[in-house]
Amino acid sequence: MSLKILVTGANGFVGSALMPRLEELGHQVKGIDRNDTPLYKIHKNTIIGDIFDISKIESLNTTFDIIIHCAAAKNDFGISDKEYFRDNEQATKVLIEYAEKQNINKVIYFSTVSAYGHQDKICDESDELLSNTIYGDSKLAGEYVINDWLEKDENNRAVILRPSVIYGVNNYANMYNLIDKMYGNPLLMIGNGSHVKSMVAVSNMVDMTIFTMDLGFDKKVEIFNCIDKPYISLNELMKIVASQEGFAMPKLNIPVWFAYVLATPFEILSKLTGKDLKLNWNRIKKFATSTDYRAEKIREKGYVQKFSTEEEIVKMATWYRSLKK
Repeated sequence: MSLKILVTGANGFVGSALMPRLEELGHQVKGIDRNDTPLYKIHKNTIIGDIFDISKIESLNTTFDIIIHCAAAKNDFGISDKEYFRDNEQATKVLIEYAEKQNINKVIYFSTVSAYGHQDKICDESDELLSNTIYGDSKLAGEYVINDWLEKDENNRAVILRPSVIYGVNNYANMYNLIDKMYGNPLLMIGNGSHVKSMVAVSNMVDMTIFTMDLGFDKKVEIFNCIDKPYISLNELMKIVASQEGFAMPKLNIPVWFAYVLATPFEILSKLTGKDLKLNWNRIKKFATSTDYRAEKIREKGYVQKFSTEEEIVKMATWYRSLKK
């Protein structure tokens, strides 16, 4: 059945990959994004605008069946607490108010595994939500907005997706930074890399989104972690990258505490200048912390992963190498 779907964050990493796939499946898709520079190509049905200007969405002149809410604020540097909550909680409220006015009763909300916090254990959907970052707090606040909306009408339905690090070609975030550091002759590695780093390729993230949409919204709310298998360690991930031409494993391993010492001058200078100097305590903590989240629930529902971790990492390493030519 063809559905009319609104995608927020349509020019973002997931949104710009999701929209053409939905169209391939026969759905009518329109999007909104305040960023006018898409990661892939400009979609003919994407308008440029802020969710807070709801007239922009209304100008699409469509009664949507489903809203897929991908838009969010996320960065390691340069976003204030106020901005996080504006974009991840308040924007969700505005969107939900629009849904209420238009009698749209199906929403897919992109949250994050950061809602669990770093609990030093394996976490799945049954675990307590102990976010310990502003990003996690703000996305969890968005979940609470969705939950409040669900209570207002027995017909309202939602899917909440909690992805881990999303990576792939054209993305310049965490995986890019790792690959960048392994290109050429890398010198230093922080820790031994034995800890698990959960992640999901954007191609699989798109498939998971469509899979959950196709479940039919039978339940009031379904919550799914979105993570690829196998659940590999950082060291295993780095070995895949190092197997590709032009990349190598770092020559020296240094303890995490020593990395913090080395980063201290950069941390201080960054705070004084307001500039992102790439090396800071937060990035070291993220790199050295296990993020072992599990996504068995979605697989028990019937989801089958089509793209392997190894092939997606190899694709990204190949893409990165092409940028260096």
